[in-house]
Amino acid sequence: MTVTIRAYLPADRMAVVGLVHQLNLFEDEISGDRAQDIKAAEACLDSDLARVERDGGGVLVAVDGAEVVGMLCFALDQPQPYLRAEIARVGWVTELVIDERRRGQGIGTQLLEASETLARGLNVNRMMIGAIVGNHIARKAYERFGFRPAVLELSKDLSG
Repeated sequence: MTVTIRAYLPADRMAVVGLVHQLNLFEDEISGDRAQDIKAAEACLDSDLARVERDGGGVLVAVDGAEVVGMLCFALDQPQPYLRAEIARVGWVTELVIDERRRGQGIGTQLLEASETLARGLNVNRMMIGAIVGNHIARKAYERFGFRPAVLELSKDLSG
């Protein structure tokens, strides 16, 4: 396996949409609230690309030969006035997905390492990443990479 990490290209679109769709289906099994159609995956990628265009960051893909086997979106937040100046500029890993056939092979770590390099190049001193409650595999992987719990978000559905 020779996986390389590079910037997303428009030619990667269908493969990346497929990965995001896989992620939505996987997370829906845990949370029960994810859209399961391809159009939702396309909208998610479009939202990520627009955020990166607007705020900075990058979309990275992991490629094995000609096959896209993973993707990561890294987007910048505006400096947060409540944080100390040296960590006020925060970068978020908003999406990280590895093809289900390729999980557990270190590809996610390679993408996270590349996003950390990108963050340092953008003078970002704090990275954030989220995992839905119940996705213990992702949380453990992120903690192995050095992420620590920082914020607890709570939700309340008002539809019922």
